[in-house]
Amino acid sequence: MKNILVNPKVSVNKTRKEVNDVIDQALVNWLIKNSYYPIIISNKNLIMPKKKFYKFLKLIKIEGIVLSGGNDGDHRNPRYKSQVFLIDYAKKNKIPILGICQGMQMLGYKFGSKLMKVKNHVKTRHKLINLTEQKFPTHVNSYHNYSLKDCPKNFYITTKAFDGNIESIKHKSLNWEGWMWHPEREKKINKIDNYRLKKIFK
Repeated sequence: MKNILVNPKVSVNKTRKEVNDVIDQALVNWLIKNSYYPIIISNKNLIMPKKKFYKFLKLIKIEGIVLSGGNDGDHRNPRYKSQVFLIDYAKKNKIPILGICQGMQMLGYKFGSKLMKVKNHVKTRHKLINLTEQKFPTHVNSYHNYSLKDCPKNFYITTKAFDGNIESIKHKSLNWEGWMWHPEREKKINKIDNYRLKKIFK
């Protein structure tokens, strides 16, 4: 099983003065069922010197990174520094990335795209327009208030919603993809999502 680093969202409990890293169990289960070994890394790991963190990542032999959903998709989010570090690390070491929802937004934001608020994309389902000859789902769930305003540098758009909003992107040379839908939240996982996951982390 390949080791896949999973970047969790951050949850702040002001009453208890706690900052927690949170991951959906369904996402972990989805990766395991597809024969990957998820390793959840705290967003606070960057308190250690970068050289030590580099050694740690090499020691555990990370072969892929999942930027999970949750929090804002720009510099205001509490995961920002951690996510930028992981994206830069993946680029330097040519490690595959899957960005889910906020993870896709961060990929876009990091490479020059802006975010815009959208309507009718929370707790709903919609059809996708496939702009490629690749396999993508035809119907997906939707849980986001923001979308990428334009295509980030060195990526291309793979699918859009019928209202014109960008739903997925793919890097032109690296094995990186971003999806605005949550494959792990489906009652029955779409076989095409499993297929695409394995194409990324092959």
